[in-house]
Amino acid sequence: MLTFNSLLFRSLATLSLLIALVAALYFARAVFLPITMGLLVALVLHLPMNALARAGLPKILAVVVLIAVVAAVLALIFALMFGPVETIFDTWPQIVSELRAKLSHLRLTFAAAEQAGDAVAKIADDVKDMVNDPEVQEVVVREPNFLARAATSFADVFTGIVVTLTISAFVLVMRRPFLTLATMPFSTTGTKLHAARIWKSVEGEVSHFFLVTSLINAGLGTIVGLALWALDVPMPYAWGIGVALLNYILFVGPAIGTAALFAASIITFDTPFQIFAPPLTYLAINFLEANFVTPHFLGRRLQVAPLTIVLSLLFWGWLWGFAGLVIAVPALVVLKAVSDKAAPLADLRRLLTPRRQPGRAMQPQLFQRVVGMETRSNS
Repeated sequence: MLTFNSLLFRSLATLSLLIALVAALYFARAVFLPITMGLLVALVLHLPMNALARAGLPKILAVVVLIAVVAAVLALIFALMFGPVETIFDTWPQIVSELRAKLSHLRLTFAAAEQAGDAVAKIADDVKDMVNDPEVQEVVVREPNFLARAATSFADVFTGIVVTLTISAFVLVMRRPFLTLATMPFSTTGTKLHAARIWKSVEGEVSHFFLVTSLINAGLGTIVGLALWALDVPMPYAWGIGVALLNYILFVGPAIGTAALFAASIITFDTPFQIFAPPLTYLAINFLEANFVTPHFLGRRLQVAPLTIVLSLLFWGWLWGFAGLVIAVPALVVLKAVSDKAAPLADLRRLLTPRRQPGRAMQPQLFQRVVGMETRSNS
């Protein structure tokens, strides 16, 4: 009975700790979000940092060079995207009205739904007439201007990027203190050394994974941009950059890109071929990249089960919004890399690892059995 009570107490304590941790991450996102992003950026820059160190560059100078390169890439993306984004902001009401106008003919297909909507609207009007009182004043809450909200969001994003790069620079410079902090939960020298080896191996694998993924996404954005340019889609370079960035968000990113490109095609073009060609071309290129290019260059390295990816996207998206969607897959990849190297996390590794198809696993054994039967028959 005492053992059961102690087990129950530990379970409740662990659950309470997890709830408190999630609450802290939710309500203090302004603090934890840049720290998490900074750690992930430092992980990605691990291999380039080692390469510059082997070339004889001092650590501080190597960190300055890497952070400057990342800042230059982000500045280039901002410079290329500023014009298209500004155009969207300036013409947003016209874009929405034109999209509604071109989609109006689709209502004929949903005539029954439209009639039901008219009935609901009539009931709402009747209720409004019943409760209409001249003494009751109508209160209208005006939302902030769209441009004002966009400017505020841009300022927040810019501040977050600066803080993230600063944290990444400190992590890269002060690597040993952070490595010591990662080994603090362990008591003996042997376990600390084992944890340090695991962390170093994880750094190398995660950095390789995301560097290769970044190159693949850049190639995907370039090919999609050229394809959209051939299809006369306006601002194809902006779509290429957007596709490359959205491809970091598995499942959700390509869906957002396809929907946005389909909406832009409806506004821009008139014929069905012109409307459907850009999104279908993007989907075809993305399909080839996801099923052939990425598996070829990464193999089975750090592959994660699709269900866990969906659950991670749901959790981090609920926790931190769009920034959480960006963090979801990298955080899952880091967790998968740690579980691959740490024996006590074998159960977690089995949960995160995608299962192989039984038919494929049995093919080599079946082939060996057939060959053995033929050999025995010939002899």
